[in-house]
Amino acid sequence: MTVSVQPADWRDIIYRGIENQELDFKAAQDWNELGRAGRAKFARHAMAMANTRGGYLVVGVGEDENGNPTLHTGMTERQARSFDPSTVGQTVNHYADPSVEFDIVRPEVDGRRYVVFVVYPFRNLPHVCGDACEAELQRGVFYIRTPDARSRPAYRASELHGLVQRALRNQRELLGRMIRGVLYEGRQANQTEAEPEFNRLLAQSRQEARRALGNNAFNQSLVLEVAVYPERLLIDRLSLSDVHRARDEVVLPPEGAFPVLPDPGATTYASNDSIRSLVTAPAAGGGTSYLEVFLCGLMYCACVDQPSEAAPRELHYNRLLRWVGSAMGAVGQLYAALGFETDLLTIVFRLANTEGVRLVLPAQSEADALVCHIPDIEVSKRRTAADVVSGPEANAAQVVREICERFGFRSDDHVGLNQRLEALLRLGGD
Repeated sequence: MTVSVQPADWRDIIYRGIENQELDFKAAQDWNELGRAGRAKFARHAMAMANTRGGYLVVGVGEDENGNPTLHTGMTERQARSFDPSTVGQTVNHYADPSVEFDIVRPEVDGRRYVVFVVYPFRNLPHVCGDACEAELQRGVFYIRTPDARSRPAYRASELHGLVQRALRNQRELLGRMIRGVLYEGRQANQTEAEPEFNRLLAQSRQEARRALGNNAFNQSLVLEVAVYPERLLIDRLSLSDVHRARDEVVLPPEGAFPVLPDPGATTYASNDSIRSLVTAPAAGGGTSYLEVFLCGLMYCACVDQPSEAAPRELHYNRLLRWVGSAMGAVGQLYAALGFETDLLTIVFRLANTEGVRLVLPAQSEADALVCHIPDIEVSKRRTAADVVSGPEANAAQVVREICERFGFRSDDHVGLNQRLEALLRLGGD
């Protein structure tokens, strides 16, 4: 989930009907009437979300008899106004060190007013609780959000390790941006100049893929695409030899992987400003693929997933894991080899022609069908190559979760996803 004060539809958040790591609901209440412990509870949730992935805390939704947040009562105007950002922020950040970044919005949905805390993930350091409050808060504790929607202290070694790793990653990205500003000042085009050029080249590459793979297949089959580009357009560009050498250093899982970098049997050739590779026969994972790496740092890859007569409109969960996992692993290796370790990359995963496609889970029955109702799925991430190389399975897991949400498969329903992706990237198995 990308946390934002301007989501496309607040309705989707407010009517989600289930709590998870990124979402919590509270019944309608007045901030001014809450006691010290009640306000401390909000601080605990805010710190826990900021220490995990960020998220939304919705006020104005009560629980039904089964304990599910489905009673959309909304709030009175007086209750909503009581959640004044300055007053609430002062209270929450009395307990949090460093201060939690969050916004408070008051959307109106179906004629009812709600209050939503929009909590952002920590930037540099995780938030530690600086003061105790009755049974709600303990001094010196790092609170985290768990998949079963609890905001509790981090007491497992793996949980504390995760906080440290995210802090190091954030520091690394900050340092990378500072280094880029010093080293490449005057040698890079402005972002405003780079974006139109990347968009032009991406459209050009997609058109070439369509021509190479066939218009009918591109228009009717499930098309899996990956596009990657850096923040800025380098004036001193890469050479064709640089791209060839970088591709040769990438090691993919041995079997069943989406061919982000095609096998040795692919047709590979150079254009004036890129290296292209085309696989014209179905590979182990099925379909044909097209890859283009531009000298300016843009990469585009497309794979047509040719349907079978038995399952013309299906995407198997294990296939999705193989595709996203191997794609993320290859992207990290490729861009590290190209010298983009500290450059912030935009990585876009796109599934085209997904309307009516059924996501097939292991041991799933027809009654459990999960169907996509939108024509295309797109998920974007901004990561450095060093970050992707150091944790491809964690980055791939986030993408898999967000894609599956478009099929109605919630993020908290995945079991052992990181471990399965780790095994895939190491061994190439399911």
